[in-house]
Amino acid sequence: MEWGSWVCCEKMAVLHGGFLLAQKRSEPAKLLEMKKSDWATLGKPIVNAVREICAGEAGVVQGPGETRLWQKKVLAYVWAKLLNPTSNEPNVKEKVDTESDQRWKEDLFFPAESMIPDINHTVLFELVKSLGASEVFVELLSALPAGTCHLEVTRFVDHVLDGTTDEDVATFLDVWWEALKLYEGPRDEIVRTFGDEVKKYLARASDVFCRSSKRIRLDPDVSLFPSISSPGSSSNLSIPCLFLHGLRKMKARVTPYDYKCSAITKLTDTLRKSLLSDGAIEHSAEVYLQKLSELIVLGNPKAQTLPVAENFVRIVKNAERELGAPYQKSAFQLPQGELAQGIELLAEIFRSWAPEIQTESKKDTNIERRSLALYRTVESLKCLNQVSPLIQNGDMIPQNTKEILSDFILSSCSFVRKCDSYVSLDDAATVDKVKMSVAFAIINNRMERHAEVCEIFASTPGWAFAESGWLNCLERNGEVFRSTDVVLKLAGILKDRSSCTATAQSEVKRFKNVVLDCLSALPLLDKNKALLGVLHAYGGQGLCRDGGAMKEWFEEEVNMVFNCITQSETVNSIDKAVTAVVRVAFLNPETTLQKMCHLAAVNLGAHRLFSQILKNLPALSHEDDRSSEGINILAVCLLETTVDSLATAKAENQFLEFLTSLMEPGEMIDPELPRPLLQPAQVVKIFVLPYLTGGDSNIVFPLKLLNRALKMPVTDDGTKEHWLLACCPFPLVFALSQLLDRCILCWEEDSADMSTRVSIETKSLLTQTLEMVCDAVEQIISVNPETWSTSVHWLYRKAEQLDWTVRLCLKSIFGGHFKFEVPATLFEVCDLSDDGWSPLNLPQYGPGTGLLAWMECCSASTHMMDQMLSHLIIDSKNVEEVNMFSKGFLVALIQLLPWCSSSEWKRLNHIVRSLLQRELLHVPFTLEYVHYLPLLNLQPFAHHLQFSQLLLRAFQLICSHGCSDWLPPAGWTHVARQCASSMSDILESVKCKLKGLGAQNLDANQEALFVIMQLFCHVIHIMVMMPPGTSDSLYYVSLELLSQYETLMSANTSTSGLLNKANEKHFLHSIAENLVSEEQRSILLQKISKIC
Repeated sequence: MEWGSWVCCEKMAVLHGGFLLAQKRSEPAKLLEMKKSDWATLGKPIVNAVREICAGEAGVVQGPGETRLWQKKVLAYVWAKLLNPTSNEPNVKEKVDTESDQRWKEDLFFPAESMIPDINHTVLFELVKSLGASEVFVELLSALPAGTCHLEVTRFVDHVLDGTTDEDVATFLDVWWEALKLYEGPRDEIVRTFGDEVKKYLARASDVFCRSSKRIRLDPDVSLFPSISSPGSSSNLSIPCLFLHGLRKMKARVTPYDYKCSAITKLTDTLRKSLLSDGAIEHSAEVYLQKLSELIVLGNPKAQTLPVAENFVRIVKNAERELGAPYQKSAFQLPQGELAQGIELLAEIFRSWAPEIQTESKKDTNIERRSLALYRTVESLKCLNQVSPLIQNGDMIPQNTKEILSDFILSSCSFVRKCDSYVSLDDAATVDKVKMSVAFAIINNRMERHAEVCEIFASTPGWAFAESGWLNCLERNGEVFRSTDVVLKLAGILKDRSSCTATAQSEVKRFKNVVLDCLSALPLLDKNKALLGVLHAYGGQGLCRDGGAMKEWFEEEVNMVFNCITQSETVNSIDKAVTAVVRVAFLNPETTLQKMCHLAAVNLGAHRLFSQILKNLPALSHEDDRSSEGINILAVCLLETTVDSLATAKAENQFLEFLTSLMEPGEMIDPELPRPLLQPAQVVKIFVLPYLTGGDSNIVFPLKLLNRALKMPVTDDGTKEHWLLACCPFPLVFALSQLLDRCILCWEEDSADMSTRVSIETKSLLTQTLEMVCDAVEQIISVNPETWSTSVHWLYRKAEQLDWTVRLCLKSIFGGHFKFEVPATLFEVCDLSDDGWSPLNLPQYGPGTGLLAWMECCSASTHMMDQMLSHLIIDSKNVEEVNMFSKGFLVALIQLLPWCSSSEWKRLNHIVRSLLQRELLHVPFTLEYVHYLPLLNLQPFAHHLQFSQLLLRAFQLICSHGCSDWLPPAGWTHVARQCASSMSDILESVKCKLKGLGAQNLDANQEALFVIMQLFCHVIHIMVMMPPGTSDSLYYVSLELLSQYETLMSANTSTSGLLNKANEKHFLHSIAENLVSEEQRSILLQKISKIC
């Protein structure tokens, strides 16, 4: 501490003057020889000087804190004077005078010591008594080392016992009480500095007076109360023992009944603190606040009229120290050997004083003094009675003392019952009002147990808006209300007050903002707990359940929040977005979710952000116990969105991505909260099964969702079962099989029930999904096959009514129970064993349809395709047989093409390439542009040309006059798309082949150019044959072919063969002119003309 904060010249001059005047009055004696009886005369100038110092400047109102500060400084000066061994020793003084310059720099109290004459301890103790500075005295005492502290308290007790007066008793009890209340926490700067300086004095004293046998070498690190801090120290240094012995000696001189009450209270609290050294028993927060308020009302009858200002805060802090003193862990305890003496003394003085206390208190006309004294005594005795069983069952005191304690408890209970009626407490309303003000003070000043008081504050609806201080306290101290329980309790008050007309809506709105701010400041886990609390308490509508102003405020805030989120191009922080959503979800979870789900579908890109937000708020997937279907609130809102908001394919796809993201595991926020938000089984049961098994016409979205769910990684939930088991797997398989069976009707425009048709575009998704479901069911069955035998047979019987190709897809489920069942004609072209294959006599598969059945099997699955290729019966050396097979293959391909999905057509493409490579499929082809055919080696590209020629011939048959009405426009578009897909694959294969032959190979380059010209011719021929408006996909392939042709042509920098290039260009031009579509023809011709 700097000297400036200690030394004030004007105040030091006043103090000096007071001591000089006292010294003058004492002559010829000295203040060093002052006796207790001299204080009335000699001490008056000193007391007046100190009071002047503490009062401050004239006309300036000085608070109690400043007064107490100067009391502390003055007592520190005086006490330092007494403890400095160089102050009152003449021999030492002479030596020290030579070191004055050094002491001015090092000794903080040197200036004050020079102004204070030589004094004794009588001056200190009487000054403490006159000023009523017991609290300051104990604070400074706590800074002294143990030995010095014990010595100073011994001197104080001896001083009090010398000619004891009522004032001495009062001071003795006050010092005892302050020592009992002393909190062993950080000391203020004055006390800390005083202790440091005293330790320097003592260290100097041990050096200077080392030869004195009366001096004790003191350890400056020993604490005030050694019984706990230094377990090995002697009980002779126990401070409480000094008070105990002092009370025993002065008990006959304690005459006023309220002093007797105080003595019983101090001794009782000291015993209780000593017997319960761990401070384990403590009042609950509610009882604590109630007793604190009662204590304040009794000690300050006008407390209810005091504002929550400095004076009231000081009163609350004093009451807080008093109430908490017996429970705080402290070293102010009697050694175990002194406990019996303490209990015996308590029993003795209580037995002697109790009748007198009851009699005298009845006569006392000062009701306030009587009530406070009796209240403190009664409360202390009650608390001792509560813990007496622990003492009786322990071994801290001997048996005879336990008997004394039992007798004391019995007599004290009777005393408590009688004296309780003498305590005059105001009505409950007054105490409750003071309690509210006390709560405000505790919270505003962060006093002891303020966190618990915050919970009481939030749990007392009667305080809400009772006065302006309630809302102000909440706004000013929002940071201490940041706990889940407190926020939920405040939310309950908010909900009630929002519909109460007696409260100004402007104040309720301020209150709402404070509650939401507290919620926003909670950690993410606590935010989720708060949302769960609202959902449990008020359901999906949350605080807006009853409408009113709360609903209006919610609508304002929710629109602002989501406008901010969706209109910003980038979200700077996901945490901010989560917090913004939490604020509105807390008011109305269901409507907030509905808004999010809708925006996730219709706002471009919003689904990613909202899925991130929801993954941070798993509480919003809470299952509402009041829901008859057991569907959680999130699923309900998502289901509503699928009905109301998916008007476009874009919205549907975006919403699909949103749902998929919600099925993905998020961060682990709390093991008790759902993760992921939507379980795949939950999604299938809510969004898929009702549509697939209920005959709904819109099956695409449920199928896509089922497909996404099946692709989710299977997590172990502890049951070791696949989640599909909860979704009626066998009925699901049959429902999908029925849909697949209906794909044959995809081109039937005259079908009576259009809703039963499944589009060809859906077929690929359907077959893939069915395959995944079958794999999962196979996995389920493999765990315990016997359990599922009945279900497998049920599925087989149900599947008998479906097309045989559908049953092929279910073979993984049927396993060894049933064979592959295929048309009997398939056995004509395949060498199939009877062990695994069974023939079916189907009327639609007459003679010559074996190749068709074989091709249908090939398209069913990759596994089946490999089997069919391996079992195919054909003699490659028999030209006639190969020729007949090739013709049959072309016819079967035509029959199957319109009903092939893209995946099935890919398999058939593979079949074509495989047969061409094995030379089992003969495709004679004629070359276009043969007049200008150069000398080329077309062998590397033979299969490409054959495949393209095969497609051309197939379409020549399909587009013939006899088949013109075979397909509807959508069907023609589909087969054109399949053909375009194959042509694109052929082009990619040509490019790969060319790359393998070497980019600098001019012959290969020229051969590739010729092949591309052939492909272009085939594509244009097919487009010309097809119905108008159905060949757009082929048109795009023709553009792709021309682009590749141009690339290869530009790479050929040779100037030779210019005539051939011109002829080729002319040839391409003549082919393109055959197109019917003027727009397509014009663009192609323009592109050809630009080719170099």
